[in-house]
Amino acid sequence: MSKSPSLRRIQADIRELALDPSDRYYAHPLEHDMFEWHFTIRGADDTDFEGGIYHGRILLPPEYPFKPPHILFMTPSGRFETHKKICLSFSAYHPELWQPAWGVRLILEALISFMPTPADGAVGALDWSSEERKRLAKKSREFCCPGCGKIEALLPKLDPHKKQKANRFSKEIEKLQQLQQLSDKKKEDEEGEDKKDAKESSGDSKASDNPKASLLTTATSTSASDDQKPAAAPSPKSSAAAVPSLEQSNVTASNATATSVHVETATGDENTTETIGLLDGDDGSRDPGARVTTAGIAQENVPDVTGRVNEEAAAGAAVVEESNLSWVYDPILNLMIVLLAAVCWLLWQKFVDLRQELATLREQNLLWE
Repeated sequence: MSKSPSLRRIQADIRELALDPSDRYYAHPLEHDMFEWHFTIRGADDTDFEGGIYHGRILLPPEYPFKPPHILFMTPSGRFETHKKICLSFSAYHPELWQPAWGVRLILEALISFMPTPADGAVGALDWSSEERKRLAKKSREFCCPGCGKIEALLPKLDPHKKQKANRFSKEIEKLQQLQQLSDKKKEDEEGEDKKDAKESSGDSKASDNPKASLLTTATSTSASDDQKPAAAPSPKSSAAAVPSLEQSNVTASNATATSVHVETATGDENTTETIGLLDGDDGSRDPGARVTTAGIAQENVPDVTGRVNEEAAAGAAVVEESNLSWVYDPILNLMIVLLAAVCWLLWQKFVDLRQELATLREQNLLWE
């Protein structure tokens, strides 16, 4: 029976690592699960991770090698969170960047190269200080995996005289690092746009939550536009209603100016406009208690007229609907009354017939006796 492509590829990775081992990393699958690997890598030289040994897990998907794996670190390093799936350009967070030709060896080489790179806010990434990373690198040699044992024993000792082999994945790793930087930059730009949109939306909500400020802004803009337009001649009705109010407040247009908020309410066919604000006199003083009230000014109120028309139309439709229904319901009601009367009449006739039969029976009994 032929094996699945995933299992054949996993066996090929096992043979490759066994035939060409490295003193920089080691990896093997679990005995009971070929899709879960445990890896051990050394920290790169001349970095904060030099001398450290780090252990983790590689979770291969069932579609491997056509889909990338999840990667988790078990040893604290100050660069990656422990027991959390990390976001790298060759992990399952970026399936669009994965290539089926890549395998476990490339993942191990890339992990060693990616550890000294900046975190840039990626998922599962840390940006701890250099001193803390160096401290964790020394402590990492004591880490013991529950399934693999002490991780320091999994790697062969380094030979200082042995010349390091050239990394045949250097070009791919360099490309992966560039892709990671572009992905992080794109993510930062998206987060910045989201924060900007959230800030603008919060500012709009604050403005809408403050009706006084919005009314004041509307009134100020309306007053400014009214000052630029020529004054229209008031209608006789509005003049007659406005004069008594102005006389009561003892304020004339020649000696005072008002900065105010207009509140309009509609009653019947007339509008009542109340202006509350600070009045400026000739001497420049302000009377905060002054109030100018203008009642009975006939102004067009388009929203109110529209609302009234809609209400009348709805009422007319309701009346028409009710009349149509009444035309239907009345015959039915009359028919029900007729049927009820017929039933009552039949019951009465039955009662009369029963009485007659009883009377006949009594007469017959008397005759027999």
